Amino acid sequence: MIKKYIILYILCALTHFVYAQPLHTINGKITDAGSGRPVNNASVTLLSTKHTAITGDDGNFKLEGKAGDTLEVSHISYITRFIPIPATNNILSIKLAPANVLLEDVTINTGYQRLKPNEVNGSYVVIDNKTLNQQTGTNILDRLNGVTSSLLFSVGKQNNNPQNSTNISIRGLSTINGPLDPLIVIDNFIYDGDINNINPNDVESITILKDAAAASIWGARAGNGVIVITTKKGKFNQKVKLDFSTAIKRTEKPDLYYQPQISSADYINFQQYLFGQGFYDNLFTDYTHPAIPPAVQTFEDAKNGLISTADSASLINDMKNTDNRAQYMKYYYRKGVTQQYALNLSGGSQNIAWIISGTYDKDIDNLRAENNKTNIRFDNTYKPFKNMNISAGVYYTNSNSISGLPDYRSLISLNGNQQVPYLNLTGKDGQSIPVPHNYDLNYINSVGNSNLLNWNYYPLDDYKHNNTKTNTEELLANAGINYHVIKGLDFNLLFQYQKQKTETISLADTSSFYTRNMINLYTQVDNTTGNVNYIIPMGGILNKYYSTLHSYNFRGQLNFNRAFGNKNHISAIAGMETREVGTEGSNAVYYGYNADPLTYATNLDFYDYYPTITGDYATIPGTSALSETNNRFVSFFANASYTYKDKYILSASARRDGSNIFGANTNNKWKPLWSAGIGWDISKESFYKQDWLPYLKLSATYGVSGNVDLSKTALPIATTGINNFTGFRQEGISVINNPDLRWERAYQANFRLEFASSQNILNGSVEYYFKRGKDLYGPIPYDYTTFGLSATITANVADMKGNGVDIILHSNNINRGFKWSTDFLLNYNTSVTTNYYTSTATQLAAFIGDGATITPIIGKPLYAIAAYKWGGLDSQGNPQGYLNEELSTDYTGIQQSAFNSGLKGGSFVYMGPASPEYFGSLMNTFSFKGFSFSFNLTYKFHYYLFKPSLSYTGLANNGTNGMDYEKRWQKQGDENSTNVPSFIYPIDASRDNFYYYSTVNVIKGDHVRFQFANIAYNFLSNKEKLPFKEMQVYINAANLGILWRANKYHIDPDNIITIPSPTSYTIGIRTTF
Repeated sequence: MIKKYIILYILCALTHFVYAQPLHTINGKITDAGSGRPVNNASVTLLSTKHTAITGDDGNFKLEGKAGDTLEVSHISYITRFIPIPATNNILSIKLAPANVLLEDVTINTGYQRLKPNEVNGSYVVIDNKTLNQQTGTNILDRLNGVTSSLLFSVGKQNNNPQNSTNISIRGLSTINGPLDPLIVIDNFIYDGDINNINPNDVESITILKDAAAASIWGARAGNGVIVITTKKGKFNQKVKLDFSTAIKRTEKPDLYYQPQISSADYINFQQYLFGQGFYDNLFTDYTHPAIPPAVQTFEDAKNGLISTADSASLINDMKNTDNRAQYMKYYYRKGVTQQYALNLSGGSQNIAWIISGTYDKDIDNLRAENNKTNIRFDNTYKPFKNMNISAGVYYTNSNSISGLPDYRSLISLNGNQQVPYLNLTGKDGQSIPVPHNYDLNYINSVGNSNLLNWNYYPLDDYKHNNTKTNTEELLANAGINYHVIKGLDFNLLFQYQKQKTETISLADTSSFYTRNMINLYTQVDNTTGNVNYIIPMGGILNKYYSTLHSYNFRGQLNFNRAFGNKNHISAIAGMETREVGTEGSNAVYYGYNADPLTYATNLDFYDYYPTITGDYATIPGTSALSETNNRFVSFFANASYTYKDKYILSASARRDGSNIFGANTNNKWKPLWSAGIGWDISKESFYKQDWLPYLKLSATYGVSGNVDLSKTALPIATTGINNFTGFRQEGISVINNPDLRWERAYQANFRLEFASSQNILNGSVEYYFKRGKDLYGPIPYDYTTFGLSATITANVADMKGNGVDIILHSNNINRGFKWSTDFLLNYNTSVTTNYYTSTATQLAAFIGDGATITPIIGKPLYAIAAYKWGGLDSQGNPQGYLNEELSTDYTGIQQSAFNSGLKGGSFVYMGPASPEYFGSLMNTFSFKGFSFSFNLTYKFHYYLFKPSLSYTGLANNGTNGMDYEKRWQKQGDENSTNVPSFIYPIDASRDNFYYYSTVNVIKGDHVRFQFANIAYNFLSNKEKLPFKEMQVYINAANLGILWRANKYHIDPDNIITIPSPTSYTIGIRTTF
């Protein structure tokens, strides 16, 4: 106890000593060390009080301070300096040396602290507001595509984990079955909401934390990397500033002709042959009366003498000349329009900094779906006295969306699974017409003795009567206190509250096909008496879904940042935080709904089976449901860096996490996550004399971070419900408990070399990293006699490893009146499985597929492709493979050989990765006076894909996979000019599968894409008559297509089965008053 009082007394004495020094006015001027020109907008901060002054155009500043205190002088384009305050009142002359920046800002925001590059060893990238504005659009993460290192948008790739939503990976993969997305942080705290709620116009910068040394401070959820988003803030001693921007984007119609498909004539001839073989007979005898393709119905009517041969031929000829893609492009698609408006008002005095902003986005897409989003934001920092800052902010989002027209593929699909390319979607002049959909037209026009509602489907108008409206409201509120204890030591208390509420209302009124179909389907008609019983009442069908997300975050943190003389500098933090995240959801269905007066049915039975008018039995869909989750975390963390002589940097961090997600045994251990690093600025050594390369720095780090699957739990999971037969409540265990369940662990070593040439003509960095995933989620055998539902249990038993290279180069090619700069990004990454406990973990044949899903095969990439060895066509047009090293058409035997004998069997070959191992971008920027022009090319190399190809099984059953039909083998000798198999009947599915997944259909995914181009003109107000300080008018063009591709089939590797994003054009204005 006595020791505590002594320490308290010493602290008070030191505090008294510090603050007893007399204040005097500090005047100074900041200039460029090379040119001697004044540096404006530099920040001069008194470390003891955090008071800040901003230099004007003349480079001058004025501040109140004490002798012996320290000034921190910083600017985004210069190296930060720490200047001791002399006892005399002389005017300080401070020279700043240009910083060796690449594409990024030099202030690194980790979410816990702001650091300078000379204080860190970890790997990071900072994307400033200027770079973010190179691309337009309403999603902030989309603006990172192609402009930052290490980040790959993995188009179409997944591992079936429900938490994946961004398709973004940082430095490849760190998990097999866990969540793949990086952690998203907004203004110091983890963000759990919809990223679409964040308006890009509110974002100041984004920091990507890439290696374990940078990301491990975030602990058990940082294994996939961290994206830290920093919103705009007001500044102290800043004059009131008004920023206004507006933009309008026009998006072209998607190109339906990009995806090759069988011609209508060929498809009808194909259907005619199948009809003659009796393939469609079951459609006419099926008691559910499914929709029948129009050509097939015409063949049947002609066969039964219902129409003449001439009429049948005329109808068929009209169908053969119909390509409904043209109808859809003309009457369904529209050009999309996006409007964006942003107003930002900010300012500050010596004691207060504030910002108020409002943004509004309106988007109408190509199918007339509409989204409106409003953001309102307020942030304020107040200094009640010199030792304390109090901050508070609110970010409110309100978005409303409404669905549009059905997409093309769903519209031309009969019964949900049979695509018909000749199906008329509109009348000759674009008028709405009935289109076959779920039922045989002859049946719905005759059933029910005229007691049923109109059962036709009118897709061009139906969206007006059946739509889904979604309203999302989100509130992000934060508050914080920073107290300056003594010189170099601060204490922070931070709190954030987040609440997101989503309401989705789907209303199908009585004019919609959905409601008419439901009413008709359950209607009971007595053909003898004519009595009609409507099980589902007249009126609309309303489906309501509510979900809420709330989180509470609290953090207490000590910050230490102090220089000791001219040689030693220490920056450190330590603290603890708690976090609670809860979700709630509910849905309900209301039949017979009428809005005015408000009525709906209350007595429907959702459990009994009813006879349907089509002859089946079914329950009425729409029972209510409730859901709720609650996750809690508690953490302790620390991070420190020590700099000696501004040349040597030592850094370390540690964190311990506990959560109700983990098993009891895991929480009892509290196994820490940690990192360590070392850096060396070689160019500051006395022996370093390379004038052509004045900056050279080496750093190395190693650490471990975690990855948590929030969809898993260590507790047993039970499902409850009502038994449809007994009516009693039932409950069953679906997942058994695992008290040893813990987070996955991602180890990473990183080595970085940074450099800059004389006059900064060329600068950049080269990094090599090695990753190792341990304790990954995977299945292991379990004694199924004790739990009969499954023979496996999820545990931390899988492992993987990866390595890669990141290269960033920035060159100032011409730096005169005319300027030209180039930014080049090159990334290499590969990730392979090293340990997995399944029967297929060593079978390369498991890679025979599209490569879109992670397939853990030991020693191979997680996304990869294998293919059956192609032996050409035989004289009958049959595809040939290899069995026992001989040509064969035994497709079942070939498949069995692939899985039983592996590569040694010779029936298949391993092709390679299905995700690019090399990717990056090349951006050039040109400027002259007020004009600027920039364009960005992105590339992806060394990966393989299966191109879409012909499958007679898919064509017959689903109307899909008809491409290359016209190139099929048709007569002897064709095997010398085509690789497309002949058509045989009965159709052999194993034959189709062999051809589809053979090497002849494997293509290289390598390509170069023209991602965007910008042209802008900047007005600078040097005249009093102009009302603004500066204004920029710009035009942006995006999604400009592929410049080069390795495949010869005109296939976009990022859009194998989807339509590429159409080209868009944006014109906008950014103005500062």
